[in-house]
Amino acid sequence: MPLADFVRGVEPVEYHVALCGLTDHKAHLLQVVVSSAPTSKHKFRVGQPETLPWVDIALVETMSSVSAMLLTEVRRRNPKAVAVFVSDHGQSGDSRYRIARRSLLLQIHRLLEQIVAEEFAGSSTSAAPPSATAPVAARAPSIPPAPALVEIATAPDIMPSRPPPLVALVVDDSDAIREQTRAALQRAGIRSRQAADAAQGMALLEQYPFDLALFDVVMPGMDGYELCRRVKHDPRTRRMPVLMLTSRSSPFDRARGALVGCDSYLVKPITWDSFYQAVEKALLKSVKNDHQALALRGFRSQAAVLAMGRPALKEA
Repeated sequence: MPLADFVRGVEPVEYHVALCGLTDHKAHLLQVVVSSAPTSKHKFRVGQPETLPWVDIALVETMSSVSAMLLTEVRRRNPKAVAVFVSDHGQSGDSRYRIARRSLLLQIHRLLEQIVAEEFAGSSTSAAPPSATAPVAARAPSIPPAPALVEIATAPDIMPSRPPPLVALVVDDSDAIREQTRAALQRAGIRSRQAADAAQGMALLEQYPFDLALFDVVMPGMDGYELCRRVKHDPRTRRMPVLMLTSRSSPFDRARGALVGCDSYLVKPITWDSFYQAVEKALLKSVKNDHQALALRGFRSQAAVLAMGRPALKEA
């Protein structure tokens, strides 16, 4: 189609961009940037994979523990979806499209236009399913990437064939409890990082993504209630399940745990049954009861773990 016909009013195709593993804050900023950028050539709709009817382009955060799983689902729905990997230096991922994290907001619209020109210019529609209808798009000229900001790979890295393992954050001032909890999580196929107090826990949350958190209530300095409250009020971590492990069993203490948003309240000494039941319930809720998604990441169900033995987790 001649560009003049496009300018005279033919509606451009809407390309769908899925955000795989980006924080809520970064996802919101991207939606604002893309929607407010000049769109003389194409339209882009940005959202989470589960909210989009189909996906043309997937933005994949390489530091996220769930991004590989989300990308697998995107590619299952549309094997031709184009992946863009976001990393510290723009060098990671199995796609020719990579971008440095620091450049994402500045270069995203330019990069999306480049992908459409190089990947979709030969077809008249986006990768919508056959039942969807879309207007004809104009063939856009190729847009070269900005030097040193958007980097196209010449020898792509190989992404893991399986999604990354689950990782939990354990915050407890007792060395014995931390070790017992680590061992218990390991039996369920869950790795963990340890913190002796809330301050260390907050520092780890700033550095790493986690799928689950287990907090003691009584700790020096900030207690577990306040730590949980901060986690649940932070857009980056509010969806992470939090289990409270404590010797306090009064209705008042349980109510405090519920008020700060904890997902389960376990009273020490904790049995294997109650521990694994709470862990499995919390993780299933976070993945919308997708048992297969957890299994792909190495998770062992409560029944499978309990078949290995039933020692008690004793209070230190």
